Formats: sequence, structure tokens, C-alpha cells
Amino acid sequence: MDPINYWNTTIHQDIPATKLLGITIQSLSEQAIQVTAPLEQNINGHQTAFAGSIYTLGITSGWTLISAFLKSNNIKASVVAGQADISYKRPIAGDLIANCQFDNQSPLINWQQSWSLNKSAKQPLIIEVSHDAIVSAKITATFYIKKIS
Repeated sequence: MDPINYWNTTIHQDIPATKLLGITIQSLSEQAIQVTAPLEQNINGHQTAFAGSIYTLGITSGWTLISAFLKSNNIKASVVAGQADISYKRPIAGDLIANCQFDNQSPLINWQQSWSLNKSAKQPLIIEVSHDAIVSAKITATFYIKKIS
């Protein structure tokens, strides 16, 4: 199974809300991810994207990027979002697109330092949610990665 199909299946099984919201991974590399969701499954009473759906899309993007990186490097770990702030800049009146990437080439060096001290590693990420190439929401999140022996 190719990585995109694998991760779409995984998020839909492990995070059932992602299937209900129509969240789908469109592209994935070791450094970046793009995840989408249709407006029709995420619409509010104002005919724009529901804030909770925007947040769920963003956090799912970050979690999947980190989890996929770990899997591709044969590292067993547990990933959780420990803290996140979202800024809604404008309503989204169409399909949602989330983009997220690692700031540095390989976050592994920083993670290994924490793991060598038997601590969970921290990974900050900025996730942008847009429509028609206009960023409409920005999530600043910190994920915690606990290595499993």
C-alpha cells in the first residue's frame, strides 16, 4: 500500500471524526504534508467552514506528518498534540486545504536529544489552512513524541 493510502486508512480508523469530516491526505513527503476536507461536510450555519473542523484538519495534518516521519525511519513512538493555538483570519467558504512542514531538514536530531534523557521530544509546527490560496487560519502547535522501546 502506498504511503498516502496507508495514512488515509490509518487516520480514518484511529481518528473516526476524520472520516466523517472527509479529511483526506493529498500529498506527503518526509518534510511536508497537504491535507484537505470538503466544505459540505464541514459547513456551519453561516455557510462557511466550522471552526472545529478547521482545527481538526490542522491537528490531523501535524500528527500525520510526524507519525509518517517516524514510521519511515522505523521509530516506534506515541504522538500527541500537547498545546495548540489557532488564529482565524477570515471565513472559509470553500474546500479546506491544510499545509504543514518541518522547519528543519530532519527533526530527528532534536528528538534524539530528548529521548537520550528519557523525555518526550517536542515538535513545534505551524499549520496553515487555506482556500483559494488564501491562508484563512493558522495553528501554532506543539506535539509531544514519546519513544517506545
